[in-house]
Amino acid sequence: MDDFEPFHSAVNRIPVLRNIATRAAALGNLSPELFGEKQFIPGHDRLCADRWSGSIDLEMTVRTPLVFGEQKDGNVDLPLDDDGRPVVPPTMIKGMISRAYETLTCSRFRVFGDAENRSGRRRIKNDHSELLTYRADPAAANGLLPGRVFEQENGGLAVEILDGFGKNARVALIRDDLNDGHGAIACTNHPDIRPGPGGRINPQQVFTRFRRLTRHGEMIEVQLTQWKDLKGGRHLMVTGVWRDDDRLEKFFDIDSGTDIKTFNVWGYPCRTSPEGRTARELFGDDKKGKTYERFFFKSTREGRSLDGTVLPLNPDHATRYATVIRSYLTQQKVPGGNKHLLNRAAAAHPAPSDNALSDGDLVFVQLDRTCASGRDDIPADARVVDVLPTMVGRRPYSSSPHALAAKQNVLPLADAEKASAADRLFGYIVPDADDGATGGDVAYRGRLSFGVVDASEARVSREKKRLSPLLSPKTSSARRFLTIDSGTTPLRGGKPLPRSEYFAPGQFLGAAAYPVHRGLMEGKDLDKSKFPEQATEDPVLNGREQDNAAVRLTARSWIKTGSVLRCTMLFSNLSQDELAALIWMLTPRNLVPSNEKKPGAVGYLRMGLGKPFGLGTLEVSIAKNGLRAIRGGDLAESYANLDGCLGLTTPVVGVEDFPLPNEALLLKTPWVRAMQRAAFGYSDGRPVRYMSLKENKANNQTDHETGNPKEGYGQSPADLSEESTPIKIKSDDRRPGGGNQNYGRRRGRR
Repeated sequence: MDDFEPFHSAVNRIPVLRNIATRAAALGNLSPELFGEKQFIPGHDRLCADRWSGSIDLEMTVRTPLVFGEQKDGNVDLPLDDDGRPVVPPTMIKGMISRAYETLTCSRFRVFGDAENRSGRRRIKNDHSELLTYRADPAAANGLLPGRVFEQENGGLAVEILDGFGKNARVALIRDDLNDGHGAIACTNHPDIRPGPGGRINPQQVFTRFRRLTRHGEMIEVQLTQWKDLKGGRHLMVTGVWRDDDRLEKFFDIDSGTDIKTFNVWGYPCRTSPEGRTARELFGDDKKGKTYERFFFKSTREGRSLDGTVLPLNPDHATRYATVIRSYLTQQKVPGGNKHLLNRAAAAHPAPSDNALSDGDLVFVQLDRTCASGRDDIPADARVVDVLPTMVGRRPYSSSPHALAAKQNVLPLADAEKASAADRLFGYIVPDADDGATGGDVAYRGRLSFGVVDASEARVSREKKRLSPLLSPKTSSARRFLTIDSGTTPLRGGKPLPRSEYFAPGQFLGAAAYPVHRGLMEGKDLDKSKFPEQATEDPVLNGREQDNAAVRLTARSWIKTGSVLRCTMLFSNLSQDELAALIWMLTPRNLVPSNEKKPGAVGYLRMGLGKPFGLGTLEVSIAKNGLRAIRGGDLAESYANLDGCLGLTTPVVGVEDFPLPNEALLLKTPWVRAMQRAAFGYSDGRPVRYMSLKENKANNQTDHETGNPKEGYGQSPADLSEESTPIKIKSDDRRPGGGNQNYGRRRGRR
């Protein structure tokens, strides 16, 4: 894999424009049987006279190695029978076909949540109603204000904005590193420090006492020093602490710079590191760790009390705050996530409820507006958007996946009337059925069943293959999964959105798609065993191969390319349109984009592990004379005449007898075009792969003032429904740059 070379994303999304599809069905432009709601759902106690029953013989040719089976102790093994032939569960075939049918018919998500808790090795109920979080760009800190939470007389919470001296001095720095930072450590005039050998006080002793006197959240009086460096940058730092005996204890000497001033203030040290740990330890990086904590002002330069603007907090603020804390705890539980310390707030709430905010908490506040540069006061009608535990860190998106899915009308159904086409055909269970619900308002058994899979023509390899890390898609990786109502990538003014504007009202969830690797179909990029090279590569970080055994599986057996699997699918009580849709997607030439139509061109379905690396590509078709179907009325007549029965005398029919209704219009829809592109892949010769770590780092570059993606960065996977051009990430052009060390906005009154 070559960094910064054009490529197509190995993970993409197919738009799910259900509301558009249902409206088109209501107008008669698309089939109501396939795209409408409140459609007739036949029972299983009888065969309807005008509906079709029968069977389809499926022939599935493995075009890239197929890996599946039980995962245990870092290995995955094919299930084999006594003769050494693979045992392919029919449910795998059903899952592959049902996913394709869901996509074609713009059906509801039949599975939404109930995700595996990987850390606890158990399953938990998760309906994705919790807000997701993202790592904010450092520029986002520019708009934050320091604040202190307190409980009001009515029992509610409010936050006092402690905005210091205004926009140029909102907070002061607290040096939190012995060997790095502004100033020289003052090793004299510390009466409470016992000198060591030779009567000397070493810097570590001084630094330890300084940290003891500047405990998090305890109000103290300090000396601040303000100065300009040689480049004109302005700094403000705690350099001394006033003792109980009214004597100043100096800890740092500022011996360089100009316009040096000192003054005394009251306030609160805000330490984001957990008790007893330094800021540098938060990141576990001796070279790039955090050097400073922050000091929040509670008095003027003259020592007079400084009452900040008080703004009310509501339960939603507390919920969002707790969401951020829980996200830190979750990150710690994923493989490799414990390399960094938890911040103070997360460490103090190992199992946070939505009541994680409490009296005395120091926080960073985001308002719904900022003051104009020439104003000092916070507007009287300002409103708190968020309270956060750190300046730079994780923040919640504005909407949860559940909220977007509800607006999008794709949540799993709540009752039979809301059943989509895939629900009606493959069956469903209502996730949270009402008390007293019965029948279809609880569950419905599907009208398709899959017989034993014949794997007699499957060839098994026992050559061990150590797979590249198979990581579950991160829902919070918004660029991979979100669209707008047209099915395209969310943009603002034709440019990529900043991270903060994803998972916002009006955006849609896409269905995960893994585009076919056409190079593999042509025999490229395969090892001697005809196994995709990409599927066994070590990930590369900073030019060095990484070998993280915790997230890698070894396939000790797998099905070879060219193997053929066969299975018979039985169906009952299908409408003409339902059967036509099944036949359409089981015809490989239909899965080819319109501009790729050539003799012999086919598209593929996907199954098994490693789909992003090109594994599990299957050409699925109806075997010759493999479609047998009969109407219920004709079948009833055969039973009455005692001359036939379902399954024995079902006539062979032609697939051409079941044309897809409104096919011409359907082929123009964004979801079908995207489905075809994913099933066919790209013919431009560019690789299909993940974005490398280097590319991802470069792609996340933002303007340090606005937080918007830099020109040419912030790219999303190309829209599958459009003419998909490859992604080209520019080489990392970031340059060293200074950041604003003081954040917030001035409050106003004393």
